[in-house]
Amino acid sequence: MMKKNVWFFLTRFFLLFILAAFIGWAYEIGCVYVIFGIYFDRGVLHLPVCPIYGFGMLTLYPVFRKVKNPLIIFAGSTVISTIVELAASYILEYRYNLELWSYIEWPLNYQGRVSAISSCLFGLMALLFMKIVVPLIKKLYSEKTAMRTAIAGTVLFIFCLIWEMRFI
Repeated sequence: MMKKNVWFFLTRFFLLFILAAFIGWAYEIGCVYVIFGIYFDRGVLHLPVCPIYGFGMLTLYPVFRKVKNPLIIFAGSTVISTIVELAASYILEYRYNLELWSYIEWPLNYQGRVSAISSCLFGLMALLFMKIVVPLIKKLYSEKTAMRTAIAGTVLFIFCLIWEMRFI
């Protein structure tokens, strides 16, 4: 019985990861389009996902999953995501000589590494994810539907692998 529950929770976390990565991709596409007026695919491996948003959400979910107050979720997610983004920018720059993003053109930015606007958007996305997406997934993805969802997820994963092989 324990093995089944572990599988159920792991597949639920994977589903939350994929959804957050897709929502993050849509956010980045939207930002680039609004700011620069062009479509630029920010996805990874030709897929419509930005995995950093998936990892971010899986980091924030255990911290705020039992919190009822939306203001605490928003403020906490905003602070945590800002600290992580700032630290990541320093690590990427000084360790790997990479600058993967810049908010230098955004108002209320700090060294172009973080922006109060983007930080608030991350907090808002986390709040909406916790209050809308997670309850929806819990409702749709029950232990009764876990096997069908796992099969569908496996088929989708195989499709993505085949899709990627076209580009190799």
